[in-house]
Amino acid sequence: MKKAVILTFFIALVGCSSTSKNKVSLEEKYNIDTVAMKNWEKTYSEVIIGESELVDWYGDENPLNYLAKNGKLSEKKAKFLSSLSTKKNITEEDKEEFNSTLEKIVRKLPRKFYLKDENFKNPIGLAKYMVAQSKESVMTPSKYIATKVATPEEWNEIVIFSRKSDLNEKQVKRFRKLINRLIKRDNFFNQNVWYNVEISSRVIEIDKIYAKKDKTKLEINNVNAKALYIAYPGYFSELERWND
Repeated sequence: MKKAVILTFFIALVGCSSTSKNKVSLEEKYNIDTVAMKNWEKTYSEVIIGESELVDWYGDENPLNYLAKNGKLSEKKAKFLSSLSTKKNITEEDKEEFNSTLEKIVRKLPRKFYLKDENFKNPIGLAKYMVAQSKESVMTPSKYIATKVATPEEWNEIVIFSRKSDLNEKQVKRFRKLINRLIKRDNFFNQNVWYNVEISSRVIEIDKIYAKKDKTKLEINNVNAKALYIAYPGYFSELERWND
């Protein structure tokens, strides 16, 4: 019995060791050399774009502007990186700081978007639009949600909201929680339905993630949050502004 336990522990240890050895650093993955370090702005931008599952992780803007705007790159670190362009010789310490800073930024990139009350631009308008769209003859996102994603009770609640002249604070919160519950489900997105909405790079982006066989909860959430944002333009603030 003891031998079996020891053997199991040894196999697990070897497996962990093998995994860590096979992990490729950003330095290796992107062939970061001294030239790349001197051109740090281009290098950081390329890596951030390459490592982001959604463009919304960096606000779909210049990655460096995003880092500066959101305080993800301190002034001290920015000064250090800028100093590399004028250095004749880049030391091992410089390389270590460059790569560790980049690794830290990339680790903080992943975002799991969900709605806050303030992300609603027009809650009552959204409820009315969803119910109206669900009655169309073609398969729309609202019709798909009503028939395939939401339970009859959940959809009926949206219908009740749609019949009101306006929603109070408590009702907006309830509506928001209901939608957040729906976008956690792995069947929320359907590529055929969303391609009926638009054929665009952003639908292709989430469709590629959706096509993965073993999606993580984060990937499912990312697909669904962006699918919701695409389906109802004008009813939500930019995805970048959602909570995470």
